[in-house]
Amino acid sequence: MPPPGAAPEPALPQVAASGRPVGLGCLPSQAWLAMMLTSGGDERLWIDPATGRNRYGCPPGPADDEIWLASSTASAVSRQGWRAAGAAMAGLWETGPMALMEDVRRRLLGLYGAPGADCVLSASGTEAELIVLALARSQMRGPLTNLVVAPAETGSGVPAAADGRHFLASTSLGGAPTPGARLAGLEAADIAVRTVDIRGPQGEARPSAAVDLEAEAAARAALADGRSVLLHVLDCSKTGLAGVSRAAARAIADLDPARVLVVVDACQLRCGAAQVRADLADGFAVMITGSKFAGGPAFCGALLLPAAWMERLAGGVDLPAGLSDYSARLDWPRALRARIGGRLAWPANVGLGLRWSAALAEIEAYEALEPSLKRTIVARFEPAVRRRVSATSGLRLLFAPGEGDTSIAPILVGGAAEAARGAWTRVSQPGPGGELAARCHLGQPVAVGQQSALRLCASMPMVSAVAARLAEGDDLDRAMAPLAADIDRALTRLELAVNETA
Repeated sequence: MPPPGAAPEPALPQVAASGRPVGLGCLPSQAWLAMMLTSGGDERLWIDPATGRNRYGCPPGPADDEIWLASSTASAVSRQGWRAAGAAMAGLWETGPMALMEDVRRRLLGLYGAPGADCVLSASGTEAELIVLALARSQMRGPLTNLVVAPAETGSGVPAAADGRHFLASTSLGGAPTPGARLAGLEAADIAVRTVDIRGPQGEARPSAAVDLEAEAAARAALADGRSVLLHVLDCSKTGLAGVSRAAARAIADLDPARVLVVVDACQLRCGAAQVRADLADGFAVMITGSKFAGGPAFCGALLLPAAWMERLAGGVDLPAGLSDYSARLDWPRALRARIGGRLAWPANVGLGLRWSAALAEIEAYEALEPSLKRTIVARFEPAVRRRVSATSGLRLLFAPGEGDTSIAPILVGGAAEAARGAWTRVSQPGPGGELAARCHLGQPVAVGQQSALRLCASMPMVSAVAARLAEGDDLDRAMAPLAADIDRALTRLELAVNETA
């Protein structure tokens, strides 16, 4: 029996979480939608029956009375996204999963695509790493060196996935693998993972030129050893840093175009749509998610494939058998489905399609705004956090003004990593009452040298909300006021939590 979100192509089966067939009338529609939005994902997405939330503190439905500044980790589905997912689920009964998945792909390509590009959907950014590895090996036979940038600031499972290994004890389509074991079909593959750090040993940001030179040296060494290279470009890390530069990536790809491929990790989706299109035009694949800056529910990822990759894959796609635990056939575009044959067991991951439907409602609203307006609103976020932090003892921002991505404000928390984790947990629980009663959600702790950073993050829904108040006649200060109040409450809660753990 497939997991609840794994559906056959002709129609969605009426299957409850227990695996028993049910009729539509047996479940309230809101509960059914909540169940479907948390289906087709691994243990990171599962809802704890004791708390009613996943491991990131997100409930399956909207949580409008809570403060969400956690877009670098995960957010609850917005009210607009919830409605969009409900409409998409209602349409399933008439059109089926194929129409849902093709609609998601069409809309993503309409926003971010370039001529000849296509899109593979994935349950998370980490699973996109498994997919890009498989596609790189399909194009470049033989030994492969996978150059990954700052895995500590991308995802904990990325180093394992980059090596073709299972990264958890569960998978999005119901598998129960041994963490760290190679996927079936990759057991004997000659894959070497090489990492490039963007921080020094004390947590300081490395100069961009040094990162570029290290990546180039690693690529040259791999090519000299007769290996192909999959080079990662990190568009935005968990704390707002970037590397390798696009210019360096183009130069490295030019070393041997037949043996060097480039993938941009834009999973935070904090770059503009024009940048994604430019990356595709340069022949780079691009990994994105709708569950970070986009503010959609966890987990919804995608791998955008440039025209050059699509042409090179025309001769066939050699997927490892173990990828079947992570990827369904309808995750793949029509042009590639015929080339993967029967290598993927599950026809569809409907939960993934519904999560993308929710995320796209927010993405499309955000992308409809004037670019200058979006930049103005986002540019006000980090200074608003900085002003509040400067008035708080015991907290300081990681970056000086003008450093890093302005939509992420990392706040250093001294002491052991457990203290930062404890503070993060405390602020996500109900507060003492009054103005501090609301749960406050921040980005999870990230190690920065010997310290940890919690992150306050802007998101597309947040920007859209400010833009809506401006459209109603507020000036920018009044339009930003509700956000400033949320920042103030969150940092007050964080200050109290840090003092409790000191």
